[in-house]
Amino acid sequence: MAETVQVAGACQVRIATPSSAGGALQTLGFNRNQGDVRKEAFFLDVPGDQNGGDDGPPIEIIYLGETATIRLELTKYDLVVANIVRGRVDSAIAGRPATPGTLMFSGPNTMRLLLNAPNDPRNFPRCFPRMPIEIGRGTKYSTLICEFEAHKDASGVLYNAVTT
Repeated sequence: MAETVQVAGACQVRIATPSSAGGALQTLGFNRNQGDVRKEAFFLDVPGDQNGGDDGPPIEIIYLGETATIRLELTKYDLVVANIVRGRVDSAIAGRPATPGTLMFSGPNTMRLLLNAPNDPRNFPRCFPRMPIEIGRGTKYSTLICEFEAHKDASGVLYNAVTT
């Protein structure tokens, strides 16, 4: 296969939560330029005396899994849907944080995030906005900046290309 320029296409950002709109996808908006996806792998070093023990290089490395971070800068967004994101936890209200101790995976507290680009969509079935959420206020347009952290779901899927 030859190298070619890759263009995912205009990326509509959509979310779904178990409680809002009956779990249906809702359009959050469109990015300033693009949604950035960063995958991070986790590994565990196995020390061994033959390489100096804890102070030396590992004798083996164990792969433990991956997460993804999705950074969005939306210059066009639906404020009602943005408030769902700002609530962070399903059924929470923007400005009124969820109850401390809320379990993210055990209950229906995560969101589905779909980067709905026509040529290369990315669907993250289990994620939540873990990092700071920013919204500019002033005479210029407001930008919603948020980062989602994605984890594999109960079926082991970190992401796929499902758009429905």
